[in-house]
Amino acid sequence: MRISGKAASVLTVSVLLCGAAMATDFNKDREAILAMAGTFEVDFHFEETVSFLPDYEVKEPYDEDALETVIVIEDSGDKIVLQHLLSTGRGGIIKHWRQDWEYENTVLWEYQGKNKWTKKTLSPEEAKGTWTQRVYQVDDSPRYEARGEWEHIGGLSQWTSARTNRPLPRRDYTKRDDYDFLEVVNRQAITPDGWVHEQDNTKIAIVEEGLKPLCREFGLNQYKKVEDEKGDEARAWWEEHKPFWKEVRETWAAVFQSRDEIVIAKEIEGDSLMDAIRDLGRDDEANTQTAEARPKIEKAITGFIQGG
Repeated sequence: MRISGKAASVLTVSVLLCGAAMATDFNKDREAILAMAGTFEVDFHFEETVSFLPDYEVKEPYDEDALETVIVIEDSGDKIVLQHLLSTGRGGIIKHWRQDWEYENTVLWEYQGKNKWTKKTLSPEEAKGTWTQRVYQVDDSPRYEARGEWEHIGGLSQWTSARTNRPLPRRDYTKRDDYDFLEVVNRQAITPDGWVHEQDNTKIAIVEEGLKPLCREFGLNQYKKVEDEKGDEARAWWEEHKPFWKEVRETWAAVFQSRDEIVIAKEIEGDSLMDAIRDLGRDDEANTQTAEARPKIEKAITGFIQGG
């Protein structure tokens, strides 16, 4: 079938317009992700709303506040890495969680419960137009990954995830043993004075008969931007300690590359992986002589990993 010159011109223009629109959306996506960097006063609110069992009573709401500085530690175009740092209010800084964003990523690590993650491969068609958000623990071990699309409606930019599993949160991890994981839909949206993270959570236990949902929980984390100077101590701390944490990230990257399944031991001789990495990070020598620190980091991490 021959295409007339006029029809071919129309087709060419349509393809160019489509490509331009995709590039515009991609740039808007990046702007939204980068807008999550800065120094913020954070309000955390979690509230169980519905019980699914006759003998389960919803718990009291959980509320907390913090001062966090979020730093862009990598930006390669289709991958952006944001490191959260927590200010204690007493001049101390704590490395907090980390979020990585990757465009059209085709490998996901899915949480299965019981400290186990398995690798899932997506087709390029499944990944098209999506951003994967990877969230890591304080010690840079995996927490959860989810994919979704950013949408831009008027002045609103928001990302909504597919339903995904994640380990128990810190607020429950040391206090509860009646459920095994959260099933979550995440939404992150940019606001005029910062950003918000909304969570639709279901708390689920793994039992002999299968899965047992306990309750639904609503989560709302609000990040309100404050004066940049309030994050100066956090940024200075990161400059001093970032060589050590680069070695930690690279060690984990090698672990993910070499395995299809990861199970992380909760404790070894009374110490958690977080304890082991934190102790290494407190060693001044580890932050200035990273070549010497790398074998210690590898030994600590691989010592807690089971499966292959």
